Amino acid sequence: MEMTTPLLSALNEQGITEIMQQYQSFGPLVSMLLAFLISFVPPLPTSVIIGLNGASNGLWAGFLFSWIGVMAGILTVFGLVRQLSHYEYVQRFAERKSIRKSLEWIEKNGFIYLFMLSLLPFGPFTMMHIAAGLSGIRFRSFLTATALGRGIMIFTVSYIGSDLTSYLDNPWQLMPVILFIGLGFLIARKMGSWFGRHNEETAVVGELELEQEPQG
Repeated sequence: MEMTTPLLSALNEQGITEIMQQYQSFGPLVSMLLAFLISFVPPLPTSVIIGLNGASNGLWAGFLFSWIGVMAGILTVFGLVRQLSHYEYVQRFAERKSIRKSLEWIEKNGFIYLFMLSLLPFGPFTMMHIAAGLSGIRFRSFLTATALGRGIMIFTVSYIGSDLTSYLDNPWQLMPVILFIGLGFLIARKMGSWFGRHNEETAVVGELELEQEPQG
């Protein structure tokens, strides 16, 4: 009982404020670095890190630092996997059941699948980004889906984390967040349809060009 007393006393409003001040004193680079590491260290608690950034830096600065760090990590993983995809050990890794399942989903519903998973504050994101790097998804589609999905998720968590006690006392204040998520989903559906039609048209044009090539 005596061991837990200091911990409990640190969880009061004053203790939390002191923790936020100490965290903020490290500057934005630490906030972005922790967000960056989320893509490489799956056990790191995504919601806690993003909420901490929002609580210590404020809504907009916390959102920006988290989004920059998270997207930098995502694009690094995607780029590394795509560059190393021809190596044998990467091909063996691609045969893992979890990776194969993600590859199948990405090949069928690439944009909307990545967007929907990116909305979640927890999940197998590292595996998802590795699978995307191994798949044939276009970089533009991957970037748009993850940037939009993670942007909505990060803004939501930052919004709540920036004034957590207020939203716990007044849950109705979260209505703008719910509306924001709904709007993001509708936009993603439209963009997913556009990317799907664009890719189909590109494939058809490519086939026609091959058919029209003179036979040697």
